[in-house]
This record gives sequence, C-alpha cells and structure tokens, in this order.
Amino acid sequence: MKRSSRRQFLSYLGASFVTALSVRSGLNALAAGNASTRALGFTPDVEIDLVAAPGKVSVLPGTETDVWRYSAQVVSDPSFAVQPLTDTYLGPIMRWRKGQKIRVRFTNRIPEETIVHWHGLHVPELADGHPRFVINEGETYVYQFEVMDRAGTYWHHPHPHGRTGPQAYRGLV
Repeated sequence: MKRSSRRQFLSYLGASFVTALSVRSGLNALAAGNASTRALGFTPDVEIDLVAAPGKVSVLPGTETDVWRYSAQVVSDPSFAVQPLTDTYLGPIMRWRKGQKIRVRFTNRIPEETIVHWHGLHVPELADGHPRFVINEGETYVYQFEVMDRAGTYWHHPHPHGRTGPQAYRGLV
C-alpha cells in the first residue's frame, strides 16, 4: 500500500470537509421545503404546522405551571389528522394512515435548540429528528415522509443532544 504524503492527506481532508458542508447545505435546503424539495415530486396528503412553545397549565388546582407544549394545526387534508388534548399540556395526537405522505412544518418557539423525533416510525434520515438537525428558537424544520408502518401507537418527542429528558419533562411529548 502506497503511503500518502501529508499534503495529500490534508488535500483529502479539505475535500471531505467541503463535501460535508455541501451535503449539510443540501440537507438544510431540502428540510426548508424550498424548490429543491418540490422538485423531488413530493406531494403531501397531509400537511401540519407543529409548534413547540412555552405555555401555562393548571397541573394542580389553583396554580399555574410553566410548561413547554406542542400545538398543531392541519394545513391541508384530512381534518382528523390532529386531535388536541384538552386540560393537559401533553399532545397533540396526530392520526395518519399507512401510505399517506406527510409534511410537517415544525417551528421552534422555546428558548433553546430542539428537534422532533418520530419514535417508532420508519422514516427517511432527514425526517428522523436526529440531534444534528436541531433548530434554534424562531427557526423551522420541514419533515416529509410516507407512513410505512402498520397501525400502532407511536409518539413524537424532542431529540436534542443532552436535552431530550428535560424537554420531555417540561411537556414536549
């Protein structure tokens, strides 16, 4: 095996870094739902706006507790896709069917970075909510996937590195 020179090694390292940045930029462009995403021919059956935001709820009678919660609104078909849970900071429930194409526009309004993981669903890497895709407060991440799983109870939760537990504890489940 031929030994590489330091110059060759640094050249390869630099090329890898540029490639990684290009891939990351491409992933962000896809996630942002721009023309690149539309060019892929993804036409959703269900579109949902999902927001993580601070709120207050009466966990105990007579006192309000600061929580973080998800809220969701159906943008397009079908209206049964989102079921808010009343008198709690948990939820909402999202109902999808196998074969449906889903687009979720997730906006972060909590004061730290976060991302959403679709626990148990088989989704593409860009839609899995991996910690490397975290977004800051005020940013939006777009998930697109087809539901490939049979009927079941799946759940969504925050998935930032080192903050999943504290964010779920505050209500993001």
